Amino acid sequence: MRKAAYILFWIVFFFLINCGIPSCDFGHDSKFTNVGLITANQENLPSTTISPTLNEPILPGRNVLWCGTFQLAWNEACALIGEDLHLDADPPMVADLNRRQFTRGELDEESYVALAGFVGDGIFAKIPLALLQKFKGQATPHCLPDPKRTPRPQDFVTYAYLFKKLEFDRPFEQIDRKMAFDGGPTQVPVFGLGEYKSDHQKLYGQVHILDYRGDDDFVIELLTKARKDRLILAKFPPEKTLEATVRQVQKRITQANAIDMQTGDVLAVPKFNFDLTREYRELYQRLSVKNPKVAADIQILSAIQDIRFQMDEKGVRLRSESHISFGCGAGNPMPRHILIFNKPFLVMMQRTEAKTPYFALWVGNADLLAKQ
Repeated sequence: MRKAAYILFWIVFFFLINCGIPSCDFGHDSKFTNVGLITANQENLPSTTISPTLNEPILPGRNVLWCGTFQLAWNEACALIGEDLHLDADPPMVADLNRRQFTRGELDEESYVALAGFVGDGIFAKIPLALLQKFKGQATPHCLPDPKRTPRPQDFVTYAYLFKKLEFDRPFEQIDRKMAFDGGPTQVPVFGLGEYKSDHQKLYGQVHILDYRGDDDFVIELLTKARKDRLILAKFPPEKTLEATVRQVQKRITQANAIDMQTGDVLAVPKFNFDLTREYRELYQRLSVKNPKVAADIQILSAIQDIRFQMDEKGVRLRSESHISFGCGAGNPMPRHILIFNKPFLVMMQRTEAKTPYFALWVGNADLLAKQ
């Protein structure tokens, strides 16, 4: 009887995900477009690092992408077993993850789901129910844990899902001419404000110049309808790590006096449209835990993060998802401001009152920039 109810629940859930309910507006996937979409696993992007934490080195010519969903999933697992997660041989990322610099408190409740639980306590039914209750049928998960990998009652999984949509009050221009990025041969499409037009005056107020020190050293904010979220772009020489770079931007924001764009200023921002996945294979080891309630043979069998991100003249859409499955070791392991982002720069999304952003991307090359 329990198995039949379990199967029926998933059938109903996936019907709602794929078909929607009257008020669900076709789900989160409909907020994205496929024009110029880049879909890849990290191993197919040799010049891009998807990092589980902000403490990732920034190297010349490399992209560094971080989103808080994997940290949220890790935090939930720590809370479930009552201690930090450790493995037989901790890779460096474990110490950073156990710092738990990013938590639920950096997000608004309406934007995410994060939970963990034992299989015997019904975690596989709780995950879709939480998504359904929070997002009213709009959630479109692509990275759910596989129940077949963790069938035992003492196995456990943790899961996180985040969706953000930050729209501009007025769409910016789609600039006709493409732009070369960092002197390379790749020409990428851009949006912003080109040469003066009569309707630009209505758009200038959407661009706050927070700190301008030169054409290659500035921080701006693009205002969106989501007044409690901030969309920050910063072009300047980075610090040694993504975390240090983010903190430097935050420091500059607090010390600067913001001004709006004005007649003669130029804004050109590359578009993004990507869906990237990383499998954290270095974590596929046995757990080393003190809690006697955790089975001695438990190891991480699956640890995956997916990040779907689009930024264009309409605004920003972000959907990210992570899960970690823990099971038996038998499983598989100025007057004129030139605001042109044609060199490495930072994209950051953060709640107004938060200390840590929920998304950060250092753009070191053109691999992740939309091509059409």
